Amino acid sequence: MGFLKIAKFTQIPNVDGKPFSNSHYFSYGDYILHYRIDAAKTKKEKGKMFMIHGFGCNTTFYDELVEKFTAKGYRCVRVDLPDFGFSTRETADVEYIPRVELLKALRDELDKNDKKGSKWIVVGHSMGGSVALDLVHDDESWMDAVMLYAPMFMFNVNKPLAKFFQAKPMGVILNTALKFVIDYDFLVKAVLLIATCAPLYMAKYDASKAADGLKVEDTGVGLCYMTSRASHPDYDEMDKITIPTLLVWGGLDLFVPYTRVRKLSNSLPAHADIERVYTGGHCLIQNRPNKCAKFAFKFLKDNGLD
Repeated sequence: MGFLKIAKFTQIPNVDGKPFSNSHYFSYGDYILHYRIDAAKTKKEKGKMFMIHGFGCNTTFYDELVEKFTAKGYRCVRVDLPDFGFSTRETADVEYIPRVELLKALRDELDKNDKKGSKWIVVGHSMGGSVALDLVHDDESWMDAVMLYAPMFMFNVNKPLAKFFQAKPMGVILNTALKFVIDYDFLVKAVLLIATCAPLYMAKYDASKAADGLKVEDTGVGLCYMTSRASHPDYDEMDKITIPTLLVWGGLDLFVPYTRVRKLSNSLPAHADIERVYTGGHCLIQNRPNKCAKFAFKFLKDNGLD
């Protein structure tokens, strides 16, 4: 086809196949969630983090931040949300389970072998920040704190629009579009350049880290189904959060409008810590991990979680 070629989608690895050396799988209903565990690199573990990525992302987007957290004594569990990374793709054949239920079931599985019985620090980036807040609103009793990095809310989808997204042609179109993009490093990097606003970082970035998780079969269909069920947390519920809350924005964020930044910032309870990385884009956790970690460590220390 000349300049363009069609990428080949791959099957989700089964329980015997591991994308990473620290990969694990959790089965629940028709779903298989891929997650990774990074142990604390200190003799004494200070706490444990439950990390949720954003739209189009996967566990690798936390690579730089995980290095910072584990070095300081925090165990990090990062999970691929359904339709992303190496977790189940939602299709018409998958009996739907809400993300909050799936993630709480995974949490319960992880806690079975936790003799300390300690609570979690929930971390969410971009859309993962929205999911993290859904978890907080559902039940914050199992959390010590929540840390939000450039949270981006999906829009609430009504029934007619949901049916439109779930229509078979939509999945075919998105599958085809992905196949034309994900085999070309420069196209993947172009998207991430907009997300990071960091040319030097992207020049050295391994595009396969982002692309491989999008090559799983029916990713386009899954994104359609995921979008059809999208919603966002209620701003009016934000001030009910009682656990320590950290909110970090990127000053160069091209994905989250300032009006949304201000609305969420004003909706959070007075005890929330709100910080900004002025040279950070939307994916600031990747190319500005030092600053992101600095805010996190101060926040954790101030709240007795270090």
